[in-house]
Amino acid sequence: MLRTDSAYLPEPIRQAMLTLPAGVCGDAPWQGRLAALPPTRPGQPLPLLLFMHGSSGLNEQTLAFQRWASDTLGIAALAPDSFARRKRPRYQSPAPVEQYEAVHALRQEEIAMMLAALPRLPWVDSQRLALAGSSEGGVAAARWRGQEFAGRIIYGWSCEDNYFVEKADNGFNADCPLLNLLSDADPFFGRDSQYNRGRQVDGDSRRALAGMPKARLVLLPNAPHTLYNLPEAGMQATAFLRGLFA
Repeated sequence: MLRTDSAYLPEPIRQAMLTLPAGVCGDAPWQGRLAALPPTRPGQPLPLLLFMHGSSGLNEQTLAFQRWASDTLGIAALAPDSFARRKRPRYQSPAPVEQYEAVHALRQEEIAMMLAALPRLPWVDSQRLALAGSSEGGVAAARWRGQEFAGRIIYGWSCEDNYFVEKADNGFNADCPLLNLLSDADPFFGRDSQYNRGRQVDGDSRRALAGMPKARLVLLPNAPHTLYNLPEAGMQATAFLRGLFA
């Protein structure tokens, strides 16, 4: 049996929500905080989907998404808990852009923390990593400048300059496999959002992804802002991730 060495990990990683498929910890799937992970069985390391939650934190929607990823694809799904940080700044939109940017900087740190933790996670195949995020977490996934991830899924974030950022500052390169799933009328980042009044925005990533042959924008009609658990979003993500981890 293999035990995850989590005692010295930063709290956002120790308190991350982890979902593993059946056979890793026992005969049933496992979901819980990383710090509570029981010993795992020796075996082939798993691909990992790192998911950056939105501003509402870890909730049942996040847990359901992780269960979907693990059950459907047979991979590990891990979501750092940004609110495990002491004195984490919060905001209520609309807010000064400096408040948003202070949080965006922390979310970048959490991706770096997760990558630094990989040597302590023997059940992770560090050569098969994918990065995903929703809304505030989608900004983090879009801005990450490293090349450690095979691809990215960005939910509910338009990857363009708008009220939520000083500038988009996307970190992906032109060759990055990327799937961007958005509502065609997103209440926060859409073209007609109350928060974007007076701004010249597209409400989507058409310009950000131009010239990226492995990137795809999918606009879901009449979808809510938090859309990663919708059936169509699941179908799109399944095909994308299977292509990455084939």
